[in-house]
Amino acid sequence: MNGPDAESASRVSTGVPGLDRMLGGGLLAGRPYLVTGGNGSGKTLLALSFLLDGLRRGEEVLLVAADEPPGEIVENVRGFGWDLSEVRTLDANPGMRAFKRTAAVQEIRTMTDLRSMRDLTVESSRPSPDAEGMTIQSIHLKLRQQMVDRPFRRVVVDSMTSIRRFSVHTSSDPQAERTEIQSLLRFLAERATTTMITSTPSDPGVLTPEEVLTRGEILLTRKWVGDRSVRQVKIVRMRGYAHDPERRPFAITPHGLAVG
Repeated sequence: MNGPDAESASRVSTGVPGLDRMLGGGLLAGRPYLVTGGNGSGKTLLALSFLLDGLRRGEEVLLVAADEPPGEIVENVRGFGWDLSEVRTLDANPGMRAFKRTAAVQEIRTMTDLRSMRDLTVESSRPSPDAEGMTIQSIHLKLRQQMVDRPFRRVVVDSMTSIRRFSVHTSSDPQAERTEIQSLLRFLAERATTTMITSTPSDPGVLTPEEVLTRGEILLTRKWVGDRSVRQVKIVRMRGYAHDPERRPFAITPHGLAVG
């Protein structure tokens, strides 16, 4: 099940030591992974931990932010004392114009020319502010432009669910959507980029393209037991190497995620 090549391959830390132990040392570098969970389960926090670990190692990292505006992300993690100043960001929030730096949110830098982050294949269209959004194809095209000069080692897409729901146009052809996602993930893998995609769980019996095309999946759950919030993490699948298959408790501490 686990060949010597897989075991000796370069590992990438998730930024959460307990989760790295569950993964046998971290994620395999240069592959795409999926993080699923309901609202408030900790998906974005895990994704940011992954990016911040890259920053501490001197890597170029990128956040494609579709669930929350960058300013809100900054505020949400301020209590952890995290420095997001070097996180490059594509603002994919629906109805948002290009994110502008203000005195309150200078900790996060945006990529240049964010106004072009829409469907670049339709140059003549001028959607209203409420119609602005981002497609999988436009993300791919923008990354091709930016990665000529910036070789991102880690990329987070948060979340694929929102991009699919609020994109300028959504393909009615599942195969076309799968092809677009496959093209994006292949492009990133060819550049040795480790990618983390977040999403909410799909309907039972329905496989989304990202579930099929990613190399592993981490599930975060949260439920209430009385007045206590119980959080658990489970590695649903991880291709190519051994991992801890058990559900493990985790908590959100003053310093971020901690897996028990």
